[in-house]
Amino acid sequence: MSDIHVRNVLISDAQAILSIYEPYVEKTVISFEIEVPSVDEMANRITKYTQTHPYLVAALNDKVVGFAYAAPFSPREAYQYSSEVSIYIAEDIKYQGLGGLLYDALEKKLVASGVVQVISCITASNIASLNFFERRGFEKAGLIPKIGYKFEEWHDVAWLIKTINPTN
Repeated sequence: MSDIHVRNVLISDAQAILSIYEPYVEKTVISFEIEVPSVDEMANRITKYTQTHPYLVAALNDKVVGFAYAAPFSPREAYQYSSEVSIYIAEDIKYQGLGGLLYDALEKKLVASGVVQVISCITASNIASLNFFERRGFEKAGLIPKIGYKFEEWHDVAWLIKTINPTN
């Protein structure tokens, strides 16, 4: 993985990000989106999230192979020190340490920005992601049963949380 370069996202990365994200929408319950967003919608999301939060890509030989971003947990002002994080890796490069590389870089930026709590919302059947975040110090904060309906089935969602800037 020494050829991997993590950098801030560019609007021009929207198509590459969409190519990584599309299979998650079409084939899995990792994303609860039903329809694959357009390239323009992905570019709009990049613009929106980067106004207030870090959004990173990992490139291998200048090809984007993964992305991670933080977003507001809630638009209400009292939640301003909490961020939700998401990570997606290209199917052909999963389980090679790229997710950890992206998450670690993202967390450093969140710590520097003063974020206190980092939250991840994960489909409860996604054991690999649950384990990934628990290895990084996240704790289970709750489970919402049958909250998402996709592929003609109901799915539970687990909420995980990690304090990255102690308040005391």
